Amino acid sequence: MTKTISTIQDINIDWLNSALEGIDEFKEDPIKDLKVNEMGEGIGQLGQFALLKILRESGKETKIFAKAQTPNEDMDDLARDYLIYSREVKFYKDLAPKVDVKTPHPYYVEFNEKENKVILLLEFMDGWHTPDQISGATEEEIFKAIEGLVSINSSYWGETNQVEWLPDMLDDYMYKAKDDIITHQPEFLERYEHIMTSSRKEDLNKISKFYPTLAEILSQEPLTLTHFDYRVENIFFSHDMEKIAVIDWQLVMKNVPGYDLAYLLFSNTDIDLRRNIFDECCKTYLSGLKARNLDLSYDKLHKNMMYSLMAQTIIPVNGGANFDLENQRSRKLFEVIADRMFSAIEDYDATSYIEEQWK
Repeated sequence: MTKTISTIQDINIDWLNSALEGIDEFKEDPIKDLKVNEMGEGIGQLGQFALLKILRESGKETKIFAKAQTPNEDMDDLARDYLIYSREVKFYKDLAPKVDVKTPHPYYVEFNEKENKVILLLEFMDGWHTPDQISGATEEEIFKAIEGLVSINSSYWGETNQVEWLPDMLDDYMYKAKDDIITHQPEFLERYEHIMTSSRKEDLNKISKFYPTLAEILSQEPLTLTHFDYRVENIFFSHDMEKIAVIDWQLVMKNVPGYDLAYLLFSNTDIDLRRNIFDECCKTYLSGLKARNLDLSYDKLHKNMMYSLMAQTIIPVNGGANFDLENQRSRKLFEVIADRMFSAIEDYDATSYIEEQWK
């Protein structure tokens, strides 16, 4: 019987005992009391969240992070279209033990395909912190995140076909991005007209027309395991900054090396800081790959990142056109992402790579 729920408010002791049935830890020390605290309006667009504070018979307190499908119909449609819920569940079942980076321990994960519902009960990263994407990550946080990124991207390098369910940009449900970036563009531009200058609109128009070719370029070997949403709010840092843990694997796929690095730098970093550390960040990433006997030239990485940056504009376009207008944090988040991305497109003349392909 499915353990998926309609809303996070449906969680109670009986339901939790049923979901955790069979786990030795809870057999030996059962649940005595439960408090469900809903979390973080605006911290994510593709889910609803709660912190479960569990009092055990022994007096011990256990905290579990609960995640279910989004109540926002437009965002839920996006999740259905891109198989987002099923991909995260498959990651925790199939890949989490094999990836050389810490991820939250999964107590229970399930995707209900018939009803397009998902439930994840995960280790709560108590005592760790995650930066605010709107404010932007610090230089220290960015370089620590790059260390973790090397571990992720070196997994399945050139061997992503071993994981049959991992999509690339040409899979039908990913390839539809070429249509979505056009469909959602008018609403995005109406909502964010104040930051989308005429030159930025022109860049977006070029990218939209080029998107089918972008999908082909980003699906060319060598491909590697790619988080695809490697933003700082999906990265937890230990209090001493020695360790990181990575969450939100709902967009995991295979893509070119540099895709995640582009997203980290171009959507999570203050514009001035990114300009100052971009070159050093690229060299740090390449050094990490080299230490694992993986070769990638600086020029190839830069080109991959420019193509990735252009493809990533679908994130503020799709998200910015579909978020709940009453959610002020979401409004600001997509504004910041769009501003940072189009600033980077201008700084590095990313659309010149389109002209190069069209010659």
